[in-house]
Amino acid sequence: MTPRLNQLLANLPDSEFQKLASHMELISLVKGETLFRMGEVPTHVYYPVGAIVSMMNEMSDGYGVETYMLGKSCMVGVGALNVPSFYSAYVRSSGLAYRLPVSILLRENLFCPVYMKNAMAAMRRMLMQLSQSIACGKHHSVEQQLIRWMLITLDRITTTKIAITHQELSRILGFRREAVTLALKRLGSVGCLTSRRGEIEVLHRSILETRSCDCYWIGQEKTRPVG
Repeated sequence: MTPRLNQLLANLPDSEFQKLASHMELISLVKGETLFRMGEVPTHVYYPVGAIVSMMNEMSDGYGVETYMLGKSCMVGVGALNVPSFYSAYVRSSGLAYRLPVSILLRENLFCPVYMKNAMAAMRRMLMQLSQSIACGKHHSVEQQLIRWMLITLDRITTTKIAITHQELSRILGFRREAVTLALKRLGSVGCLTSRRGEIEVLHRSILETRSCDCYWIGQEKTRPVG
């Protein structure tokens, strides 16, 4: 296992990589764990190499919505370096990550221009995907938003099985549980997935792709297959 499995660190020059990696600790993140909450100043940042972490916006009534999905393409802790975090970091899918003290990152990134360039590119992708997500939420159906979410999740994991309950999906997407259940039943009826207690298995990703809105393709900077 190596931190280079995270895309921010994958192609760093050895000199930059060692400045950061020598201070990293490999840890196991467990589903349901909260790394830090809104308003807290994180002491560490995390570079997932298998885990998926939800960027959650927690409301005053206790309700929360996932605004972004953090995985091996980015760092958990963005926008919260020595300042209160504007989101809660909630582990949605168990897996490994490398942990680095914020103090070390702030000290060393001044001498890591390639890392800074990669971090800025990742921030650009995040802003673009957040923008597309807002547009999707305003104009597309529950089913289309669910499909977009599932395709993005599949891009970040190595299996076709997504460990999640209908209640968790409802919380993440901001819809009533009943609406999520109906959408999954419709997708199951066309043979693209099966939904069991605590798990969704995608049987035919190609069917999901044909039923997806353009927001998935634009947000991930991919070209929709022709035909």
